[in-house]
Order: sequence, then C-alpha cells, then structure tokens
Amino acid sequence: MTGFSLPGRTIAAYVLPTAPLAALGLPLVVYVAPFYVSGLGLDQSQVGLVLLIARLLDLLVDPVIGWASDSTRTRWGRRRPWMTAAVPFFVTGVFLLFLPPQGATIGWFAAWVILSYLAYSVAAISHIAWGAELSGHYHERSRVQGWREFAGISGFLLVLALPVLLETFDPTATLVEKVGLMGWFIVIAMPITVLITLLVVPEPAAPAASGHKLDVGAAVRLIAGNAALRKLLLADLLQGLAPGITGSLFIWLIVFYFELPKAASTILFIYFVAGLFFVPLWIRLSYRFSKHRTLAYALLYTSCLLPLILLVPKGDFWALTVAFILFGVGYGAGGFLLRSIMADVVDIDTLATGSERSGLFYSLLVMTNKLGYAAAGLAYPVLALVGFDGRPGATNSPEAVMGLALTFVGLPLIFMLLTAWSMWNFPIDEFKQREVREAIARKRQAEADEIAAMRID
Repeated sequence: MTGFSLPGRTIAAYVLPTAPLAALGLPLVVYVAPFYVSGLGLDQSQVGLVLLIARLLDLLVDPVIGWASDSTRTRWGRRRPWMTAAVPFFVTGVFLLFLPPQGATIGWFAAWVILSYLAYSVAAISHIAWGAELSGHYHERSRVQGWREFAGISGFLLVLALPVLLETFDPTATLVEKVGLMGWFIVIAMPITVLITLLVVPEPAAPAASGHKLDVGAAVRLIAGNAALRKLLLADLLQGLAPGITGSLFIWLIVFYFELPKAASTILFIYFVAGLFFVPLWIRLSYRFSKHRTLAYALLYTSCLLPLILLVPKGDFWALTVAFILFGVGYGAGGFLLRSIMADVVDIDTLATGSERSGLFYSLLVMTNKLGYAAAGLAYPVLALVGFDGRPGATNSPEAVMGLALTFVGLPLIFMLLTAWSMWNFPIDEFKQREVREAIARKRQAEADEIAAMRID
C-alpha cells in the first residue's frame, strides 16, 4: 500500500503496551474473581457487585480522562505524560489484586479493582488517541489499529496460557500460584513496554486550538450534531453486545448443549487463536475495500457461521473445534476497524472546530464498548424465560438447553446484522477522508500565514 509513512519498527513499538493492558481484562473475570470467591471465601454476589460498580465508575470518568489528555500541554506531548503517570498505579493495582494476602476482604478486592480499572482507562484512552494521531492516511490508520488488535489478543492469550504451562511443569500448582503468575507477567510487562513506546514512538504536535473546557452539555451537543459519530458509537455499542453475549454463555453452551464439559477452555483458547491469526487478513481487506464495508463483510461472514455451529454433532470435539476456528476468523475485525474509523470521524471535528480531540472521541468509543459488554447481561433474563438454570447441580430439560443454544445464536445474530446494516453506508470513505485532511491542511496553513502577517505588521 503506497503512501504509508510509519516504519514497522514504530508501529511495533507503539502496540507493545496493548499486550499487558489486554491481559488484565479476561483473566480478571476468568481467574481472579473466581479465586477471590473459591480461594479466599468472599461472597460471590459482593464480588460481582464490585465489578459492576467499577465498570460504572469507568463510564463516568472515561470522558474526563479523554478531555484531560486532549487539554494537556507539555514539551513531552499530550499522551506521553498520561501513559507514564498511569503505569505505577496500574502496576500497584494489579500486583495487590493478583497477589492478595490471606484474609483479604471485599474492601481489598474493591480498592484494587477500582484502581486497576481507573489506571487502565488512563493508559488505554491516551494510547488509542496517540495511535490515531500517528498518521492521517486512511489505510495506515487501519494498519496501526489492526496491529494494536493483534498485540491485544496476543497479550490475553499469553496470560491465559501461563496457568496451563505452570500446571504442565508443576501438576501440584495451586490457583494462588496461577493467579500470581499472571499478575507478575502484567506487572513486569507493563513498564517495559510503555518505556519502549515512550522512547521510540513520536508524538505529533497538538494544534494550538486543541484545548477546550470540560462541558457536559457541549459533549452531548457534540454527539447530537455529528451524524458520523452517532452512527459509529451506535455500531460500537451493538458490536459489543454480540461477543458479550456469546462470551457469557460460551461455557454453558459447550457443557450443556455440546456435552463436552472438559473441552470448554481448550475450544475458547483455539477460538481466540483463530481471531489472532486472521487479523492481518482483515487489515489487508480493509485496504482493498473501505473500512466500513470490510467491517460489514466480517459481521456478515460471522452471522452466517454462527447458526451453523448448532449443526455440529453433540460430543464431537474435533468438529466443534473446526466450527469455532471458522467462527473465530471474524473475531479481530470489529474492534480495530471501529477504532480506525473513529480517527476519520475526529478529522471531521478537527476541520469544524480547529481542535484535535482524539482523547475525548476515543473515550466515548471506550465507553460505548463497555456499555455493550455490560448490557450483554440481558441474555440472562432470556435464559430465565426459556427455563435454563446454569447453577451447579441444576437440572435442565432438553427444551431449556435448546433455549440456551438459540439464545447463544439468536441475540448475537440480531446485533451483528444491525451493526452491519448501520455501517454499510457510513458517510466517510477514503475519498471523503482525503478531502477532509486536505481541507484541514489548507486551514492550518491559512492560520499560520495570518499569524506570520500579523508579526510582520
């Protein structure tokens, strides 16, 4: 692809912190939260409530973080100071969360979950905004965000593999040791990867007009007045619902419907590996087609594959593994394409206002994604309606198990198709974005000429 200006070395250095950042999310739900319940004896409902409250706090503070990052002015840049400041808080929170003392209370869990999530938001929003500003090239933005997605999937795959490796070499390894090993990986990897990014990756200078006051009303008007932004945020919300539902029901589907209780973790891991492997393919396809059409194609492909999974014979591990490999092909496409498109939406705002508010815009994208995953809990009332009970020892009728399977397929299918439909005719393509970037360049040149003329006078 011609017109690219970023060396591969720069992109590699930029995406590195995504691995430890991504390593926090899934392990916290899969290993750490159950460890505090089964290993430390905390109340399950209280642990769940803490995770919910931590996410709700994220929704409140994310736009503030984005605004603060945009408004920062230092010789070192806008994004570097915030990423640097996040590291010690992130490392402290993760260390104390993953390696708690015996007798840790729900207050201990709450304090370090909230700190870890807050530090994660500071680092992640600043990092995504920094990546969006590395290039104004339509396709190069997909290249940057695509490899960031690749690094993120690699990060949580690696951290999920660590307990398996530990158990292989030490069959007597306890859950405490497994959780602790994951924590050490994140604690060590985060400062090292951020340091490499800070030293290698350039940060473009911020436009003089980028500072702005924090105004909730203005933020609401920003969303209401920007059709492309509204459409993108809606797509991100819907797109988050689908994997949120399939993820929350996945174990039950494998255990109860496919009757493979010992294969769930293996198939889940293979599914993510497939998603990782095919990210470069979706990057290449986004060069050939527009980003929004590539996203729609990925969602349509996944929508076609999802119902076919239920045709796999029950108890057939290898057939089910192949089915989830094919289903996982589209996993990595949505996240990076939506982040790449958001950079183009920011250009529209920059042309209109003179500000470059990547942090604020990406904080909105992070917020809708979290809302989508949180709202995925709507699958549970549906399961109650069909009579399915996932509690240990519960007995489910064949009809209830089929209701679980149809919920696993039906709800995500609706949300994926709605996302594909909403993004099919997205108003910003390569040609529109190029026009906007050229208009921004002309506007900035005119402003610079005007300032120069005033100095001469």
